[in-house]
Amino acid sequence: MRKLVYIIAILGLVGCKGSDPEVGNPYNNQDVGQEHDKVGADNKELDPNTIQGIHANVFKPTCANSGCHDGNFEPDFRTIEASYNTLVNQPIIKNDEMNPLTARVTPGNATTSMLMRRMLVDLNGNSGKMPIVVEPGSDWPTKKDEYIANIETWINNGALDQHGNAPTLTDFPVQLRGIAARVNGNVVGRNGAYGPMNVSKSGGTVELWFAFEDDAKSPDQLSGTSLDLSLNANVFDSTHLTAITYSASPLVAVGYFGEEENYHHKAVVNLTDWQVDDVVWIRTRVSDGVNKSEIPNNNSLFRAKQYATFRVK
Repeated sequence: MRKLVYIIAILGLVGCKGSDPEVGNPYNNQDVGQEHDKVGADNKELDPNTIQGIHANVFKPTCANSGCHDGNFEPDFRTIEASYNTLVNQPIIKNDEMNPLTARVTPGNATTSMLMRRMLVDLNGNSGKMPIVVEPGSDWPTKKDEYIANIETWINNGALDQHGNAPTLTDFPVQLRGIAARVNGNVVGRNGAYGPMNVSKSGGTVELWFAFEDDAKSPDQLSGTSLDLSLNANVFDSTHLTAITYSASPLVAVGYFGEEENYHHKAVVNLTDWQVDDVVWIRTRVSDGVNKSEIPNNNSLFRAKQYATFRVK
């Protein structure tokens, strides 16, 4: 089992790409429950007060530079997942000698989070304020106060992950690194980077594959895996509840973050109940024995929700 190399995406996300110039926006008139979600464009701006927005605005362009937080040492700011899972409730390597803290990020308390202190204080008078080195082209010098306020807000709001889940003290919720659809043995394309997977009704069924990853459990140790389907992004009534099973022989395909993933979980969905041009929303349920997760859920950003869809062709 590979250790999670993490977060909060959210997101320079890249899915399997496809095109269908004759098809209009499948999300028009879709009531997704949140005013800021009522959009259909792939380039929707990220909320700067989320881990996704902070990664896009700060961690990736400013901190994940060569020789710094590029995976050579923690925190690892290369991806949303890496950022999240090396920050939240994680122990501190170099502490404040005068006023020691317990975690890099303490959910709900920015004041006791070392991440905030490193940006505001020259630790022990010999460390400098972070970031010590700023990449050329970074807007940190002009937007520093704004970005620090965004990070403070994210922490004080509970340091939620990219799917709106609150962290536990000892174990992180399962993450979903990708969804792929396969018909007649072939992986189908998407309508845009984050749009629906194009599924032919003539196939009768579609295999939906999922790349789950957890910080403590291997894919075969996850439990309670199932999916629900709906024509509404936020309303799932278990009418189309389907079991997701583990496969020791994974499907290998590009995932949510544009990287090749091993898809170990599969569900076979009958297309009888769906009509041509239906956009079907997917919600997965999975447990690592500590956290029970719904991915995506009503608190997930729209981009994550629309990624978890297929369109019947």
